[in-house]
Amino acid sequence: MTPAEQAAAASRLCAACGMCLQWVMFYHVRLQPGDSPKELSALGLKLKRRKGGELYPAAVPGVSRIALLDLCGAPGALPALFACRQLQRVSEGAITEAAALESIQEARRRVAEVEEMLARAGRTSVKRPLFKRYEKVMAVPVVDAASEPGAVELRDQLTLAMHGLDVFLDEEFRVLPSAVAEA
Repeated sequence: MTPAEQAAAASRLCAACGMCLQWVMFYHVRLQPGDSPKELSALGLKLKRRKGGELYPAAVPGVSRIALLDLCGAPGALPALFACRQLQRVSEGAITEAAALESIQEARRRVAEVEEMLARAGRTSVKRPLFKRYEKVMAVPVVDAASEPGAVELRDQLTLAMHGLDVFLDEEFRVLPSAVAEA
């Protein structure tokens, strides 16, 4: 695959996915060697300094999605942890773009399932990360299961769905820091 073909495929896949920018994949991303804080700030990403490296919010409300998709399509410009396994595998020729799109569709189905359960539990604000909304639901105890029919069952289903989504994202999308360092 030529660099131009890689860039075009990355742009299409990122447009179909976007989970790294929507507080699904992760909430904060550690800058990797080669990431340009100046360029990321110019896109509107607010950098926050933390012990052990610079972090910035992974969800970027107010930042032009077009600018971020342009970043996805520019080889080498994408922050290292935003280059998910699907992009890497397509770039390496390990899977086809169609196979990556199938994984994206499955991830989106799982996200929709979790979000539907969170909505039933009263946590609908998309201004908070998915896992934070889940944690908030789980932090509120069910005082009386008899007076809240279905609450325990909903929590059990939500826990299974959230765990399944997390495992799926780890296996199919997230790039672990050690894998980034090796690349």
